Amino acid sequence: MRSLTINDLKDIVVGATLLGSGGGGSPENGLMLVDEIAKVTESIPLVSPDEVGDNEYVSMIAGIGSPKALKEKGFGPQALYAFDTLQRLYELIGVKFKYIMPGETGGFNIVTPMYVAAHRKLALVDADGTGGRAVPELGTTLYNLYGIPNSPLILADRHGNSVVAWLANPLDGHMAETIARYVTVAFELTAAFGTWTMTGWQLKAFMEPGVVTRSLNVGRAIREAKEAGKDPVKAVVEVVRGFEIFRGTITKIETRTVGGFDFGRTIIEGEGEYAGRKLFIDFKNENMIVWNEKNEPLAMVPDLVCLMTIDGTPLTNADTKEGMKVAVLGIPASEKWRKHPKAFEVWKHILEKMGYTGEYIPIEKLVK
Repeated sequence: MRSLTINDLKDIVVGATLLGSGGGGSPENGLMLVDEIAKVTESIPLVSPDEVGDNEYVSMIAGIGSPKALKEKGFGPQALYAFDTLQRLYELIGVKFKYIMPGETGGFNIVTPMYVAAHRKLALVDADGTGGRAVPELGTTLYNLYGIPNSPLILADRHGNSVVAWLANPLDGHMAETIARYVTVAFELTAAFGTWTMTGWQLKAFMEPGVVTRSLNVGRAIREAKEAGKDPVKAVVEVVRGFEIFRGTITKIETRTVGGFDFGRTIIEGEGEYAGRKLFIDFKNENMIVWNEKNEPLAMVPDLVCLMTIDGTPLTNADTKEGMKVAVLGIPASEKWRKHPKAFEVWKHILEKMGYTGEYIPIEKLVK
C-alpha cells in the first residue's frame, strides 16, 4: 500500500484525461472533486490488485450524466449515496467493503471513487475494467468480455434518492445502460452508479492493473516537461511507449446522427513534417478510428487515440475547438483487450457505422 497526495491526484486527472481517448469526463469536474477531497484528507491509500484477498469484495462507483449539468450542479454526494446503497445491499450477505476501484480511466471518473474513498475510509485499487481508457458503452468493457455482472445496478442522485435494479440477464449491458440513461434523466441529468462488484480473484484475473499509476506517470511527465520547457508530446509518447500519429490544426468538427446515436468527426490539417496532409478522427464520445487522406485507417479501437494541445493540455472531445493546434497520439491497447478472442467484436457495430468493416489491425502495424 502507498499513499497518493493531493498533488498526485491533480497529476492523475491530467494523465487520465489523455488516456481517456477523448472521453471519460471533464478534467474540470475531476479537479473540482480533488478540491473537495482536499477538504477531508491529505492522501488516499492505493493498493495493487495483488494486495486484495481472493475472497474480499471490491466496489465500483462512477459518475454519469451531462457534463454541463455536472459542472452547473456539482458532483460528490451522488457518489456517496450510491456507495452507501451498495454497501447496505451487500451487508445482507455479510460483506463490508474495504476497497473501491475506478470504472474507467478518464479525467472525471478516475477521481469519483477517490472521493468515496476519502469520505468512507476505503483503499483505492490500482485497476479498472476498461483497459486503462474510457469507453462509450457498458458493453465495450473488460467487465462485459470477462463476464462481470451488471447486476445489481445502483443509481443515486444528489438528494439521496437511489434506485436498485436487478437485471433478468446480469450480463445484459444494453439493458443496464438503458436503465441508467432513463434514471439519470429523472435525476436531473447527474447521477452516480455502482455495479460490477467483484471478488479479489476476479479483479486479479480479469481487470487491468496499474491504471492509476500510469495516469500519475503521464500527468507528471506532462507537468515536468512543461516546467522544463521540453516537448510534452514527446514526453508522453516515451512514458506510454506509444506513437505520435500527427500534428496540425483542427479545421473542422462535424457531428452527425446515425442509428439514433450522435457521432462526430475531427478534421486536422497537418503542419511541420505533416504539412500537406489531412487526418480524420471519427468518435462516439471516445475516439474510435483515425483515417488518412487516402481513407486508410491509421489506428482503431481498442487501441487508444488521444489528443492533446501542442503545449501540453490533454483534450476530451467536449473540449476540442476549431483552430486548436494539436498532436494525435496512438497507444497500444492492453493485453487484457488483445488476448481476448472476442475483444474486437464489441466495437464492430460502432466502427461499421463509421465505414470500417475490416478486422482489427494493431496500431504498431498501421503506423509502419
